[in-house]
Amino acid sequence: MRTLLVATRLLVRVTAGVVFMLWTASAAAQTVAILTDATPDGPVRYGLTKIEEALRAKGFSVQQGRDAVKASAFVVLAGIRSANGAATAALTAANAPLPQGAEALTIRRNGQYEGKRAVVLVGSDSVGLMYAALDVAERIGWSQNRTDPFDRVRDATEKPTTGTRGVSIFTMNRAYFESRFYDERFWMRYFDMLAADRFNNFALIAGYENGGFLAPIYPYFFDVDGYPDVKMLGMTREMQAKNVATFKNVMRLAHERGITVTLGIWDHIGSRQEEVAAAGAAAADRGRGAGGRGGGFGGPPPGPLGGGTGNRAIPGVIPAVSGVISENLVPYSKAAIAKLYQVFPELDAIQFRMHNESGLRPEEMPNFWHEVFTIIRGAGKRVDLRAKGLDKSIIADAVKQGVKPTVNTKVWMEQAGLPFHPTHINTQNQQDARAGYADLLEYPQTYEMTWQLWTSGTNRLLLWGDPDYVRRFTGAAQIYGRGNIEINELGATKMHGATHDAEPIPVLTAPYRTYDYEFERYWHYYRTWGRLTYNPRTAPEVWEQEFVRRFGGQAGPHVMRALHLASQVLPRVVAASYLYSNFPTTGAAGPEMGAQGSLPLYAAREEGSDIQQFMNVRDAAKSIIDGTDTPMRRPEETSRWFANVSDGILRELADAQKTASPSSKEFLATAADLKILAGLARYHSARLLGGVAYNLYQLSGDLGAFDEAIAHERRAVQDWSDMVAGAGDVYGTNLVFGPRGRPFPYHWNEVLGWLNDAFNQLLEERKTATARPDAKPARLPARDANAKPPVVILPPVAPAQLGSPVVVTANVTAPAGVKWVRLRYRHVNQKEDYETAEMTLDQRTGLYSGAIPAPFVDSIWNLMYFVEVVDRNGFGRMYPDLEVETPYVIVPVKRQPS
Repeated sequence: MRTLLVATRLLVRVTAGVVFMLWTASAAAQTVAILTDATPDGPVRYGLTKIEEALRAKGFSVQQGRDAVKASAFVVLAGIRSANGAATAALTAANAPLPQGAEALTIRRNGQYEGKRAVVLVGSDSVGLMYAALDVAERIGWSQNRTDPFDRVRDATEKPTTGTRGVSIFTMNRAYFESRFYDERFWMRYFDMLAADRFNNFALIAGYENGGFLAPIYPYFFDVDGYPDVKMLGMTREMQAKNVATFKNVMRLAHERGITVTLGIWDHIGSRQEEVAAAGAAAADRGRGAGGRGGGFGGPPPGPLGGGTGNRAIPGVIPAVSGVISENLVPYSKAAIAKLYQVFPELDAIQFRMHNESGLRPEEMPNFWHEVFTIIRGAGKRVDLRAKGLDKSIIADAVKQGVKPTVNTKVWMEQAGLPFHPTHINTQNQQDARAGYADLLEYPQTYEMTWQLWTSGTNRLLLWGDPDYVRRFTGAAQIYGRGNIEINELGATKMHGATHDAEPIPVLTAPYRTYDYEFERYWHYYRTWGRLTYNPRTAPEVWEQEFVRRFGGQAGPHVMRALHLASQVLPRVVAASYLYSNFPTTGAAGPEMGAQGSLPLYAAREEGSDIQQFMNVRDAAKSIIDGTDTPMRRPEETSRWFANVSDGILRELADAQKTASPSSKEFLATAADLKILAGLARYHSARLLGGVAYNLYQLSGDLGAFDEAIAHERRAVQDWSDMVAGAGDVYGTNLVFGPRGRPFPYHWNEVLGWLNDAFNQLLEERKTATARPDAKPARLPARDANAKPPVVILPPVAPAQLGSPVVVTANVTAPAGVKWVRLRYRHVNQKEDYETAEMTLDQRTGLYSGAIPAPFVDSIWNLMYFVEVVDRNGFGRMYPDLEVETPYVIVPVKRQPS
């Protein structure tokens, strides 16, 4: 049915000397014409379809092509810059900037085309144009204007700050993975979200802690000629064909939304395949080792498709893939990789694990990877090399062959710490690239880095979304050129530890579920990570509007602020109140549900994961007894931080509860998460103090310190109990995110029982404790919580010159007077410890100054530094301040042109 076209009138409003043209219409029924420069490709078609859907949902008719312009009230003019079509011409006529660089866009709300108002969308490429279209479609959805659907559209010119913005998922459990893999509707919804949030890469990581499933992945899709014995148990050719068709469809849906696809290959051989092949199942029952091959057996307990614990074999369990042994491992793997490219020419990249968990032995790696790089070069595909266990000679071989690899490494062990590379990583992994960049950031630069925030260890269940965190992380990712970023999906390890035929378990109980797929619950996590890594200056309305839609105009802003505060808790736990032994994703429950051991264990092993910024509870106790100064953040200060953040969360939640609908399932579920995170903050606030007090007792023999430790631990246990009560019945009681053989509780209430038992053991220890004869009172000092730390302002430093020192100056303000100021510096190489230079006061300028010596400046590494200051009251601080910026300064070195 044709829509009646009515005349429009132009209104002119003048504000502050700027003329704004506003178009309105005299009737609600309107037609919108959509014009494109040429036949649109997949991403452009997808974006324009979303505009059509949004317009029709508002009651507008949509027509395509130039013939529709005359009978339309509005025009959407879309084009690619290089096409030099009508959209580009409209921008040029309006003196609007054209998009520059990959995936860039320009939107103009009040353009002109043949006398009609035109919303002009131009992309530097099809993905940039799609992003523009999706932005307009979303804003049409926000509009409440019945005559102008574009009233919420805003002028914009944007380009991505980061090159790759990726999300990865794991295949730890077959039933859970396949419940999604075969569900086309799931992928459509999932990629819809990723595209709207401007992610441009999706990584499917196979073989990680999987009990043998997809270790290796190739037989899941195809057999390889010449290797008839390599099979996946129970896999028929018909099933392989189905899997191939399904994965091709997944890639098609991703590509239509401007998303590239990376296949992560962890294992080339499962940890028990050689054993089974050589000795049969009977030998396996006797529990012989697997010869150090592979790492794919961590995860499920014995079941239909096998399982294991860590990289150790479980007797009687047969791997899901058989037939790969030492004699054929290398030639089979190379043939399988070559066939993978033939079967899936759509595949954009492969991500390889390069360390021993891949199943390769060190002596096999150089030749193996040399030949694999030859295959990759012939296929013309991207390759992502995981840094853990990666020898630089292998990177050099890839570069020499013209492969142009990307090296992928974790930013903060296998957890989500603070939004920067740690000032100093834990010494246990300082000399490798397992938990950081080690010595990889050398010059001349021959490869890119991808910074993987291994969120799967920290964010398993609870809501997360902190815009400021993502902005800062995006800046920190520029440490070695234009950073690439990858995060794990929320809930990435779900069903890890369950048998491979187990029914996937819902996270929330039925009365609180408001979504079809669990990822939809975590919309703010994806929105902040996607939009702000694309453009850190993205306007907050992009997520504020959604909080209002979901929770109401009054409650929504309070929920948002509460969640932003609550999202700060887990990263601070990881950085400042954590057992390093719990850092592996699959080794322990992580900070969401992990209590970090009994108080005595915590006191003995807590160290956090930025050991330069945060003082551990043992060093804090020794400092108290010895009366020493430190610029580090003491546990007492971090304890106050946790308490203050907890108070802030609960205040915002209380304000939200005043106007939120008491029957809103989503609000009740969100409130439970906020209470849990506030409770975790309270727990760590008490636990840090208890840890220091217990160490004071250990060092001094003072029973009063022991009693103080007990008092703090009693409060910590109560805080955990209050958290469990506040969360209520929102979460299921069987939350499977790790195997039972490791410290993986399945609910917070389970942890509470363990904490009560440990506390009773602590009381028993106190009954038999005796004071040392020479014991002196040792207590946590009553520090002034309102004391102001010294403040340092660091003027900018010019790029370093070879052969010249780098002089660093600092403006220091300390009400109590300055005791000392020091410059700490190293190369941008985590294998190094920091050097120290005293900074002295120049009476003429009023600035403290110190220098990085000229011999320390070389062409291989950039430099980094920070400043430590302590006042005469012993209050110290490091600058830059980690609360507001990356807590060190990177100084590039001027190099000779190559």
